Amino acid sequence: MTGISLKKTVAALLMLFGVIAFTRCGNGSPDASVQPFRGVYFWQTTYKTDSAEREFLVENGVNKMYLRFFDVDANPDTLSLDKCLPVATIDFADTLPRGVEIVPTVFITPKAIVHHRDFGKNLARRIYAICDVNHISPVEVQFDCDWTPSTRDSYFDFLKEIRPSLESYFEGIRISSTIRLHQLQQPVPPVDEGVLMCYNTGNFKDFATKNSILDVSDVELYCKYLKNYSLPLSFALPLYSWNVEFDHNKKFLRLSNCEYDFSDTAAFVAVGNNTYLYKHDGEPDIYIRYESVSAATIAKVKSLLRKHRGYDSNIILYHLDLQQIKKYSKDEIADFYR
Repeated sequence: MTGISLKKTVAALLMLFGVIAFTRCGNGSPDASVQPFRGVYFWQTTYKTDSAEREFLVENGVNKMYLRFFDVDANPDTLSLDKCLPVATIDFADTLPRGVEIVPTVFITPKAIVHHRDFGKNLARRIYAICDVNHISPVEVQFDCDWTPSTRDSYFDFLKEIRPSLESYFEGIRISSTIRLHQLQQPVPPVDEGVLMCYNTGNFKDFATKNSILDVSDVELYCKYLKNYSLPLSFALPLYSWNVEFDHNKKFLRLSNCEYDFSDTAAFVAVGNNTYLYKHDGEPDIYIRYESVSAATIAKVKSLLRKHRGYDSNIILYHLDLQQIKKYSKDEIADFYR
């Protein structure tokens, strides 16, 4: 067996081990060596791009991709020794783009993060295995967790404890964290840099919400914390839409990506706020609120953020999906990155 084959075999075994036994086992400052970039998230379970998506990367000079590797969630089997499990691991069905830095990204649920001491080392090993098999040499790893004051210590301890494990695989690795708007008023996580998530700003389960993806008024509430936030920040802006569905009592049912024809007035009755009453034979009526974000809203939010933070912040778009991207013109996309 050659050295290369042996290395791939070891990496594959490590990845398998991460699936079976996943839970058995400083504040950053601006760095002159970190160059400005244009970024994009890829948040699907299969990595595959078409020609239009590859063209999008080239045309817009995108040189950094945050690639979701997998999620970490609490194990629903309470009798299992494994308190947490990796789920929705990405499948590589395409070659990665040349000249684009790949940032392995892992989403950790609030229920899982409290068990961080059970999975931290294996998580680092699993990231390495996926990188090794797919010839990815990361200089940054990102963690995404919607931590609150009650889970903050667990998340911060996790970030401190996983750094040595990651550094044992990737020399000089940088760690970044997503930052939600409500987290701006909390202590800064012990990472090298952050990405401010300027999406999912509202409560999508509330029938009265106007637009849960992005509302300027939601962002304005937290802008006062930007100026003195001590972590280098990039801004992530949304390029996606969805349907929020409620039952006849206006109780939240689900999020969906169904393509509804709201112009069909026989089936859809407009009730305001981009919300429709859907009447379909033989089924209970439901309410559907269609949410998307206009280019004007994205531009306004970007301007607002830079007004309070400065004009040198990197822009990352969420996410690389042709069905969503094509809703915006090339000029609008180019303007988002400026």
